[in-house]
Parts: sequence; C-alpha cells; structure tokens
Amino acid sequence: MNTQNPQFQSTAPALNDDDPRSQANIERRKNLKLAERDPQGRLYPGSVLERAGRPEGHSVTYLARQHTQAAMSVLREIVDDTKAPPAARATAAQALLDRGWGKAPIQIDLNARTNFADFLRDMGVAARYEHDHPGEVLEAE
Repeated sequence: MNTQNPQFQSTAPALNDDDPRSQANIERRKNLKLAERDPQGRLYPGSVLERAGRPEGHSVTYLARQHTQAAMSVLREIVDDTKAPPAARATAAQALLDRGWGKAPIQIDLNARTNFADFLRDMGVAARYEHDHPGEVLEAE
C-alpha cells in the first residue's frame, strides 16, 4: 500500500486539545499518572492505574490464621461447657474434629448408565462413528 498517495491519506480531522483522545491529553495523563474515564467508564488513552492487581498487605487467610489458637480455645470451652446447648457443643466438636483430622469425604452417586452405547450416543460419539462408517452399528459390549 502506498501511503504517499494522497487518496490513501487519513481523512480524519485532527483532534483539538480539548478532546480527551488528543496527543496532548494522552501525554498529560501519562505524566501526571492520572486515570480518567469516559461516561461509559472506559479508560481514556494514556490513563495510568497505579494499583493494578492485588492490594499489598497480608491476605485474609493469613490474618485469620493469627487467631487459630484463640478460636480453638473457644471451641474447646464450648465442648466442655455442660450448660451449653447440645447443638452448640456438637457443632464445636465437629469443627474441632474437622480442623484436626480433616473433613469426612463426601460420597457422590453419579448414577452412571450401564448401557455404554447410550452413553456414547449422548456424547455424540455414535453419530460420528455412524458418519464415518455408514451401514455399521456401534454395539455395546
């Protein structure tokens, strides 16, 4: 493409300095490290976001773990308190066991099909097989 030919020159009007997309405004945002947005909330060109990513400091998990000893003591007090409601004592005991030994595994019954051909057909394998092998039938074993 010949960019010297006048017919290929840009016909877009030059941006005045009042336009937020002008080169002057782009440089101003970069130099001042500003983040300016249009009415739809999109950043204007040259906008600089200072704190991208996660905030600095400790994570919530780290901060919560600082109180593990106190929380375990409270749970232990609830378990030992004979005047506490049985539901509270059972919940506290369960929490202690979960933390000490891990949560019990959860069994999930997927109700798997016994007819493998039906499963393959549902997954689209049979359709591809029948397309690739006309006249043959995909049988379950």
